[in-house]
Amino acid sequence: MSRKIRRAINGVFLAFGLVLLVLLIGRLDPAVVFERLASAGWYFPAAFLAYVLGLMATTAAWRELIDPARSRAGFGRLLMAFWAGHAVNSITPTGSMGEVLKGNIMANRIDGDELIASLITFNFMSTLSVQMLTLSGPILAISLLSLPARVVGLLLGCALAFFIPVAALYILLRLGAAKRFVALLAKVPFVRIKDPDKLIARAKLIDQSVLACRKERPQRFRRAAGWLVVARLLQPIELWILLIPLLPDRDVGWLLVFALLIQTASQLVAWVMTFVPGQFGVAEGATAVLFGWLGLVPLVGLSMELLRRIRKIIGVAVGLAIGLALSASRASTPSPAHEPIDQGSGGGRVCPRLREGCGGRPCLQPRSRPTTPGSACLTVQTAAARPILTLPIVV
Repeated sequence: MSRKIRRAINGVFLAFGLVLLVLLIGRLDPAVVFERLASAGWYFPAAFLAYVLGLMATTAAWRELIDPARSRAGFGRLLMAFWAGHAVNSITPTGSMGEVLKGNIMANRIDGDELIASLITFNFMSTLSVQMLTLSGPILAISLLSLPARVVGLLLGCALAFFIPVAALYILLRLGAAKRFVALLAKVPFVRIKDPDKLIARAKLIDQSVLACRKERPQRFRRAAGWLVVARLLQPIELWILLIPLLPDRDVGWLLVFALLIQTASQLVAWVMTFVPGQFGVAEGATAVLFGWLGLVPLVGLSMELLRRIRKIIGVAVGLAIGLALSASRASTPSPAHEPIDQGSGGGRVCPRLREGCGGRPCLQPRSRPTTPGSACLTVQTAAARPILTLPIVV
């Protein structure tokens, strides 16, 4: 599929979401909606602070997964890279182009293979933590809240449907039976796996990366897991802060558990509607419908989601500004001298810096080759090898 066709499809889905959002606001009375939004007051900056703290906690987790002996990146640079990548993920379908941007920004600060391994390990652990949080919402709601059991049970079933395959594949991978499982899964009707061997190879790479980090740097691995727990808890806390002024008659403890449940629903919508850029319109509509199913006023759900949408727009704008600033800075900075880093007995040296001969990519420099700018090198084809300015961004 050509880039023009992809952009056209993205534009269609984005337009669909925006039209749906306008229709929702119009149906629920715009004046009342804006009155609800204004009632948030100073709670909105507090919610935005929770969002920023979540970004910082997630960045801290990524930093712990990077071997400090192979990195020259400070926390500030990692935070800027993560925020920029997060912004791109938020506005592009499938939410994966931001990983390209993260790798590109950090390509000259972290050794190439270490950068790849850290992103692989981080994304696997991040996905697992998100799925654990998604499961916790319905479980706690069933135990502690008096809400329609059918609705909460439906959310729990959907959360399990997303969690079980990932957990099963990881267990089978450790047992050495993942290849057979994927081959068997490919034979199931309506399940399409074009390249089972490629899927297994990626899964093994994840497993090897996680194991290497756990064995070589166990304390840093545990700290990374801890920071991810903090980052995930800050997501429902952001919703909890927004719900306090919107539902003033509810107890704060009730609202906190309810926020966990809403976070579950929001995550499920994001997974199912991943082809809609930013889930514009569909997130607001789904939350309004969910509030109605739970016996609450749909207007409150729409207002909460609109407040979060405003926060997302501000956060994305900051992230994109950071990405553009870093891109402009790199474009105006002359390429530094080629300084390979010895990798020991592996027979090669990693060049983490950008230069003309590498085409702006991390590379492996054989020991016998010259190290002057423009000399030939073997490129490591990774996500970090793509240029920043060619990202298809839909706004």
